[in-house]
Amino acid sequence: MRKSMIVLVAICILLFMATGPAQAKEAYVDDYNTGDKPNSMGGDLGVFDYMPNDFSQSCLVAYDSDVKRGDSGFSMRLEYDVDSLNPAFNGFWTRLNGFNAKGYNKIVLWIKGDTNKGYTTTFKVELKNDRGEKGDYYVKGITGDWTKVEIPLNRFDGITDLSCLLEFVIVFEDDSATTKEGTIWIDDIYFSD
Repeated sequence: MRKSMIVLVAICILLFMATGPAQAKEAYVDDYNTGDKPNSMGGDLGVFDYMPNDFSQSCLVAYDSDVKRGDSGFSMRLEYDVDSLNPAFNGFWTRLNGFNAKGYNKIVLWIKGDTNKGYTTTFKVELKNDRGEKGDYYVKGITGDWTKVEIPLNRFDGITDLSCLLEFVIVFEDDSATTKEGTIWIDDIYFSD
């Protein structure tokens, strides 16, 4: 009995040495540290406007080396404006290139609002898949400090299949933005278990 217990412990130690401790599983959409396209999944990214000919509403994207998490690299700066007499929404999109998120539980992003220019404390995020499904979730409680936002994937209402995701979208809406014009920074978007 004692000998078999020693053998069992030895096998466990060898397995631990071979595989190492359990690691958190993360799949990065982007950390923005290259300061250029494509994202970490090889996908394109950009901005959109609901009414491009209405110059009172817009969304601009830029890489920012001055405001970032950590000591090096960049963050993504989004300057949005939904203060229009017309219906207004705009935002940012990044391609996920058919990413299979079935083995993940949440998507994580770090967000910071611009205390000088102002920022909305609420905006919508969307996931889109290859079946034409779109799931959305409202992020709330953004502050002027870097805040880690963890969104369970099962909270994206409207999407049922996570096996082939095509796009992640951030949407600023005139009827949900707490400040109609402002700037936020995003850093380190990734799927996690």
